[in-house]
Amino acid sequence: MNDDAVFLIMMGIGFLIAGIIYVCPTIIAFRRNHPNRWIILVINVAFGGTIIGWGVAMVWAMRAAHRVGSASSGGESGLNIFVNDVKKIQVVDPPPLPQTSAVQELERLHDLLVRGAISQIEFDGLKAKLLGGAPSQ
Repeated sequence: MNDDAVFLIMMGIGFLIAGIIYVCPTIIAFRRNHPNRWIILVINVAFGGTIIGWGVAMVWAMRAAHRVGSASSGGESGLNIFVNDVKKIQVVDPPPLPQTSAVQELERLHDLLVRGAISQIEFDGLKAKLLGGAPSQ
């Protein structure tokens, strides 16, 4: 085999790899059965030569898509332009904070006093408040 034939074979392999990379967003969209796969195909073919067009098509193809039989009417993609994409959420109260005993709280306050985070006056006031008495002066 001469150098020209090897060069042509390598060029053919290079164009094949570049072509597969070029249509990768379309392949992904069709494999995932994305609801906007045809629009992704058009964007990929028309604007895929630019890095931005290819990137937009790839990101759109990779986003979460509507699954048949799910409770949502339009998917979770945020980019599904054919159906209303309303996602219902439930607001719940946060879990209650763990309760500490008076002894644990006094130990914590004493540790803050020893480290210098609070003054003796602040410690006395917080201790009195914790124990339910009036702060001693």
